Amino acid sequence: MTPETATAADLSGWDAALAGAFEILLDGEPAGDGAAAGYGVYYASDTLDEFLFPNPWATPEALSARAPRHLPELDGEYPFSPSAWRFDLSGSLFRFDAALLAGTGPWGEDGHKGPRPFDDAFATGLQAVATVDEAGDALVRGAQLGALLDRHGVDLTGAHATKLNGWLAVVLRVATDGTLADAMRAATFTRRGPGHLVSLQDIGGDRSAAAPWEERLKAVEHTALRDHLRMLCLSQADARSTGGFYWGNGGWPWSDALDATGASLVAGWGFGESQAGAAVVRLPDAPGAC
Repeated sequence: MTPETATAADLSGWDAALAGAFEILLDGEPAGDGAAAGYGVYYASDTLDEFLFPNPWATPEALSARAPRHLPELDGEYPFSPSAWRFDLSGSLFRFDAALLAGTGPWGEDGHKGPRPFDDAFATGLQAVATVDEAGDALVRGAQLGALLDRHGVDLTGAHATKLNGWLAVVLRVATDGTLADAMRAATFTRRGPGHLVSLQDIGGDRSAAAPWEERLKAVEHTALRDHLRMLCLSQADARSTGGFYWGNGGWPWSDALDATGASLVAGWGFGESQAGAAVVRLPDAPGAC
C-alpha cells in the first residue's frame, strides 16, 4: 500500500481526484449526481458458493439484522480483497436451485443428494416470498431467508448443510450509504483514502490497463490513484492471477440475480477467471425492493 498519510488538505484533493476518476470510468456520468437515487454494491464468488456451508453467519439473527458486518475468510487476504468490506446480510441475495426446492433430480428419492435439509413447508414458504424465474430457481433476500429459517427451524450452520454447496448461492450486498459516489468508492477499494491504494509493487510489477482504459486513465492526475485504477482495468488475461478487469455496464456474470430484483448494472468488475466480481447497481425505485 502507498505509505503516505492523508491530511485534511489531502482529502479535499482526494475527493476531487475520485470524482474525476469515477466520471472517466462511468463514461462521463458524474458520480456525484442523483442524490435522490439509490445505488448499491454487490459481491459474488464461485469459490464462496462452493464452500458456503456450513456457515456460522447463516443464522436467522444474522440474516435478519440490519447492522453491517465483516465476514470471515472471504477468499483470503490479498489486494482488492472483499475482507475490506462490511456486508448487509439482510439485503444480500440468496438463490435456491429449482431441483433443490422441488426435491427432484439429485434431491429426489433416488438421487444422490437427498433428502433435503428442510421440509416441503419451508420450500413452499420460500417460494411464496421469492422471485421465481422461468427455470424455477427462487431468489430471496437475507431478511426473508432469516425469517423462514427461524419459522421452520432450519439450520444452515451444521455439517448437514454442506451438501447445499452449489445449490444455494449468494450475492452479498456491500454496506454503503446509498449514493453513487460511495458505491464507486467501495467497488474500487478507494473508500479508506489515499493511504490504502494498491501499488504496482503490491500487484506484481508494472502492467498496462486494457484498451481503452490505459489511455483514458491518463487524465487522472493523482499518480497513485491512476495506478490503482489501472490494476482494476487489466485485460481478462492479465487479471487471471491478480488485479481485476472492468466490464463497465456491458455485463456481469451474476446480472440475472440483479435483474430479478429490478436493479440495473452501472459498473461491473471481475477477478480471476470470472470466479468473483463486484458490481455497482442502480436500485429499483420501489421501497424495499432491494
